[in-house]
Amino acid sequence: MQRIALCSHKHRQGSLRPQEDREGAMMPVVAFLMPIIMIFVGYSVNIAYMEKTRTELRLSCDSAAKAALVNLGATQSQTTATSFGKSVAARNLVGGASLTIPSGNFTYGSAIKQGDGSYLFTSGGTPLNSVQVLGNATVNLPFGSMMPSGKYTCSQTAFATRISHDIVLVLDRSASMSFDLSGSEFVYPSDRTLYSPLQSYFTSPSPTASRWKALTDAVNSFTTVLQARNLDVKVGLVTYAETYSLGSYSATEASLDVQMTTSYSSVGTAMNVWGQTPLLGDTNIGAGLTIAQGELTGSRSRTTADRTMILMTDGVPTTGNTDIPSQTLANRTGSSIVTHVITFGGQAASGSYNTSMQSAASNGNGMFFNAATSSQLTAAFQKIADSLPAVLVN
Repeated sequence: MQRIALCSHKHRQGSLRPQEDREGAMMPVVAFLMPIIMIFVGYSVNIAYMEKTRTELRLSCDSAAKAALVNLGATQSQTTATSFGKSVAARNLVGGASLTIPSGNFTYGSAIKQGDGSYLFTSGGTPLNSVQVLGNATVNLPFGSMMPSGKYTCSQTAFATRISHDIVLVLDRSASMSFDLSGSEFVYPSDRTLYSPLQSYFTSPSPTASRWKALTDAVNSFTTVLQARNLDVKVGLVTYAETYSLGSYSATEASLDVQMTTSYSSVGTAMNVWGQTPLLGDTNIGAGLTIAQGELTGSRSRTTADRTMILMTDGVPTTGNTDIPSQTLANRTGSSIVTHVITFGGQAASGSYNTSMQSAASNGNGMFFNAATSSQLTAAFQKIADSLPAVLVN
């Protein structure tokens, strides 16, 4: 029994020798591979750190560009906007250090939408609605000894565009705006037919069924859409008719009723005031466009904003400059003003006058709408409001 046990013990000892030999053989392999593994680890860490640095730099440049752009819209000063953008950049860490962006790395210009939906940036272009920021960073790598300089340098460019809008509504307040919605001339709503035609003419428009009431509702809908979309828009109001005087009754050919403002309620208030006043005289569209052009290019206009007119008429130009297509073309080429045109019932709804209004919109690079009903008039104003671009892109 003892001999058998001894043999058995020797056999177990003999069986361990090949495993010990394999373990011994692996040690040189591990020793050889360890430096290679460390090199791969070092490079992986360096690459991850590089990517982290690029991401931090890009986010910092993005925030600087957006901050400068918003400040530019508020102050209209590139110098102030640049200082603000630099201060925002400095609050961000890139590679553990505060980011410093030189003033010369802030470039201001215009971004215009292209046919493919992209935006083309032009340095120094107008409207001044964009800023481009270039940021540079140099950081020490965690495993810097593996790199020639031990450092990593990268650059990122951020581009931000914010479309602001200066808009002037150019609205018809001639006598025909007191007519009903039938599209017929000299037909008043039922609550105004209690008077003679002459009395109806010198009475304020119906608060329920006149063309002016439909226009007031459409304008209120327009400003509601602007508020809902939270657009950067200033709105002004110009109305036009003709110079008219008879006894105690009078009218001016055109007036700036509301200077461009972000207080849209003032536009509704002015519309209501006209709704309580007899609307008198013929139609001097040209005079209204001239006043609107002055407001869009005057002291209240913004160099950062697109300029837009929305012309609405129910009639035809009867006094003043009657070549409206030429005037909208001149406003576009000379003042970069886009003009949308809406015709609403009456004489402007058909024939050569309607064709002329279509040409006015085309020459003004704007949209054209021919509204036959109150709901179509509201829809036209809403569509214009919905079409206004508001982007902030990188």
